[in-house]
Amino acid sequence: MSTAEGIADLVPAARLFGRLLVRELDADDLSSLRQEEVAAALLDLGVTPPDPAAEPDLAAEYCALFLHPEGALPPVQSLWTEGRYDGDAAVRVRSIAAAAGLSPSPGGAPPDHLGCILVLWAELVDAREDLATLLARDHLAWAATALAPAVRRGGFYGEVARAVVELTQVLAEEAAGTDGRPA
Repeated sequence: MSTAEGIADLVPAARLFGRLLVRELDADDLSSLRQEEVAAALLDLGVTPPDPAAEPDLAAEYCALFLHPEGALPPVQSLWTEGRYDGDAAVRVRSIAAAAGLSPSPGGAPPDHLGCILVLWAELVDAREDLATLLARDHLAWAATALAPAVRRGGFYGEVARAVVELTQVLAEEAAGTDGRPA
């Protein structure tokens, strides 16, 4: 996918997956995931909408995979690249958001939380394509490693993690340009 139109088509997925990574599902989220159009879009991305019977387990699954993952770290870039919260990656993401007049942290998550990065990228695509490219190029390479435990575990969030890995790889490759040079 090397066209601007193709990348723009990924904006709704980035927004949805960003929200799913930033906070656990509530009743409204679950209801919206079951709406026919959303459920069909999720299935197209290889994500099965959560079964109503599994709802009680989703909060525990979210916590185990994204808040307190066993043997791993939460999906926060500074943790993965610097071993601490609020590192250089967080400063750079805040700077990118500020340059566009946007908030870097929906829901109060760290600005370099993968979900925040995806939501910010989605906001930047139309407003500041140059900043969207910079964000994708410099702040997505670590995502596959961070989400690997969730992908291995499977389930709803494992499917979300796998789809996010695919999305972030496409975005990072596009940002790097087809010849490997920064866009």
